[in-house]
Amino acid sequence: MSSTLRATLCLILLSSCTRDAPRSAPSESPVTQAPTAMPPPGVAPPQMGAATAPGADPAPVAPAANAARLEGTVVETMDAGGYTYAKLDSGTTSVWVAGPETKLAVGAKIGTTSGTLMTGFHSSTLSRTFDEIYFITDFPIAGAAPANPHSGSAATKPTAAIAEKIEPAAGGQTIAQVFANVSSLAGKPVVVRGKVVKVNNQILDHNWLHIQDGTGAAGTNDLTVTTAATVSLGDVVVVRGTLATNKDFGAGYKYAVLVEDAAISAK
Repeated sequence: MSSTLRATLCLILLSSCTRDAPRSAPSESPVTQAPTAMPPPGVAPPQMGAATAPGADPAPVAPAANAARLEGTVVETMDAGGYTYAKLDSGTTSVWVAGPETKLAVGAKIGTTSGTLMTGFHSSTLSRTFDEIYFITDFPIAGAAPANPHSGSAATKPTAAIAEKIEPAAGGQTIAQVFANVSSLAGKPVVVRGKVVKVNNQILDHNWLHIQDGTGAAGTNDLTVTTAATVSLGDVVVVRGTLATNKDFGAGYKYAVLVEDAAISAK
């Protein structure tokens, strides 16, 4: 083949290839990716997908079940450090609560209350840490009125009138005389000496006690007193306070005769 023919064939082939080749798409400007900044030496790289941004508050602790309605049956209880701790079972969940020292029994039904959640609370007196516990202001007994000072425990409940006679304080009256002269003494100060036969502390912001002096018959031999003072069962004391009559505080607190806000001194 001559050199002229060979050159012509090459030109034809080159032209054909150029004509049949697919047209190229217009070139796009390349996307330039910013270089990843490296942390300073000794600093760990940031974690991807972190739950909170730097400086954000930590996620709140999830409240225990029944957070809005703390109620249930007492399944465990204990007193320590001036508090009563109780585990309440609502039937589906259970939660620990703590409140003012209160006489609770297993099986008591606590009505709806609310409180402040504390996590990881350690009681040094119990040597125990509670993962979650609510501090409440009271233990409302479901379907019951507040504790009545007339009831009391067996240890504080008088079983019978005292036999011994206790001499009245100077310028004072016997319990029998107080009951006999209620109409004239109402609203006036009285002074009575007697033996403490019953005590209930911290009810309606007062300590409640009953005294007897060996005078009077059933119904007129036991005088109820409210005071800020603390006394013990069996103490013989002198009571100085104002005699009130027909007091009704509601919820079963009714008194025909009551010495209010009394000052107490030893015999």
